[in-house]
Amino acid sequence: MLVKQIPAPVEFRMHEGRLVRDGVPLEVNAYCRRANAKAVELAGADGEVVVFTMGPPAAVDALREMIACGADRGVHLCDPAFAGSDTLATAVALAAAVRREGPFDLVLAGLNSLDSDTGQVPVEVAELLSLPFAAGVRDLEVDAARFTARLETDDGYSTITGALPVALSTAERLCAPSEAPVDEYSKVGDDRITRLGATDLDVTAEQIGATGSPTSVGPVRMLTATRRALRASSVTEAVDLLEEFGAFDDGPPAESGAAPASATLLASGPDGTSPTPGENSVWCFFTEPGVGAELLGEAAELAAWISGMVTAVTNIVDESAWDGLAAAGADRLLVVPEAAEPSELAEALAAVAVERLPWALLVEGTRSGRVVASIVAARCGWGLTGDAVGLEVGPDGRLVAWKPAFGGRLQVPILSRSPVQMATVRPGVLAARPPRENPPALDPQMLAAPEPSRLRTVSVVREDDDSGELRRARTVVAVGVGVDPDGYPVIDELRAALGDAALGATRRVTDQGWVPRGRQIGVTGHAVSPRLLVAVGSSGRFNHTVGIRNAGVILAVNSNPEAEIFDQVDVGIVGEWQTVVPELTAELTRRVF
Repeated sequence: MLVKQIPAPVEFRMHEGRLVRDGVPLEVNAYCRRANAKAVELAGADGEVVVFTMGPPAAVDALREMIACGADRGVHLCDPAFAGSDTLATAVALAAAVRREGPFDLVLAGLNSLDSDTGQVPVEVAELLSLPFAAGVRDLEVDAARFTARLETDDGYSTITGALPVALSTAERLCAPSEAPVDEYSKVGDDRITRLGATDLDVTAEQIGATGSPTSVGPVRMLTATRRALRASSVTEAVDLLEEFGAFDDGPPAESGAAPASATLLASGPDGTSPTPGENSVWCFFTEPGVGAELLGEAAELAAWISGMVTAVTNIVDESAWDGLAAAGADRLLVVPEAAEPSELAEALAAVAVERLPWALLVEGTRSGRVVASIVAARCGWGLTGDAVGLEVGPDGRLVAWKPAFGGRLQVPILSRSPVQMATVRPGVLAARPPRENPPALDPQMLAAPEPSRLRTVSVVREDDDSGELRRARTVVAVGVGVDPDGYPVIDELRAALGDAALGATRRVTDQGWVPRGRQIGVTGHAVSPRLLVAVGSSGRFNHTVGIRNAGVILAVNSNPEAEIFDQVDVGIVGEWQTVVPELTAELTRRVF
């Protein structure tokens, strides 16, 4: 069991652009609590649960709490030599510790950490241990030799099966989390915790800490509100303001929340090494054409800065989709045949990328895409930025990848010194670009089929017939928990008045099962960038609004005049949605935009 102690997300503060940890309460990452609870359940009376963490001396409290919740013993990696570790260096140390204390039948971890929103470490640990991996387990059954798991996907669920041992990450809704009060876990004795330093592990000094980290972090930026935050006294005034702000105009929405302007950032590593030069090309890996178009458009812009080319890498074998890839920005096309599982895709991608060493490799930030990218990064030893929200070419000609942290409240630049600079980009984050004129005819190269995965998908269930609708939508109506499902017909009338706007929702709504989980917007859901987004009954918590920040214009309806949402939108209407929404629908219908 892998756990991480993080500053309480609601308590963090900034000073001079840096996150202040001193005096901030620490807690076990929420996803990790669920992994521990499931591990204890599966182990029962006859099994053993060993909890691993890496961190400063205070991190031992995370182990004590998980032990108090049923784990048998803990392993604490604590050594100044680990300081400055990025995800890969962290995974190297944790994998070495697991190997030292094992073998184990099952390695569990949380899906991601709430302080950095990255899910890379569990995948990289699995790859370094040569274990098969699956992400986002919602249901799990284990017998003596095999397991069956239902996984959350971007648009529903899939069920997989395979032989033990295996590594898995747990979804937020898997089970109730492990929690214990301080007076209980403080009683856990030191004899149940093993402390390991760097010299106790089968690793070299060059593999851990800052020296072993292919990525580094630049100055942290606190994201501030950039919206107009106006209050409309009536529905008529609100619609007037929306029209003035271009919410009903044709064409793509104006960029909002774009990445900061380039700063003078160095991409060389702390040891002063320089990346090995390779192919002057930006590669994009994707499995769905719409997602690919977003990546390719961004890649084309980056390629122009480095005088390079854009290469699309995909398992799409439908030739009718290839012309669209060229129009989106692809100059070349590599096709992976007979591959669907993330491990198969990662094997094919890693093999060709190692051979050609592109300048950068961008990967779709889907649930499976994050797994693919993390496997490639661990296998090749390359730096990876997870869920980038902006990409730039720095003054030194290297990639600067901006990523959110702490639920989107912060934005940090990630720099890589590896020969291939990697980043995942969540669908819907990048601004839509029009297709280029006179695209080249692509001459696809078919890559060698990879070895079959050790995991097998036995069923796929899609909750949503069109999971890409939110990403493509020009208008979106996002409902919060303040809107009871009985009122959804009224919301549907508003959507119709807006030209069949797509439906989105907050996490609390999807948790209740009122709207399919594939419609969730936010940190653990989709990011959207419509011309107009109307938020109804949403409080405006940061874990939701980070997913709507790229919308062109935002209107909010909420009965609470102090709701956070009003500081993060362009126009706000204070009032009961049951009254305001029908009036808004009537006004929009009357004007016939």
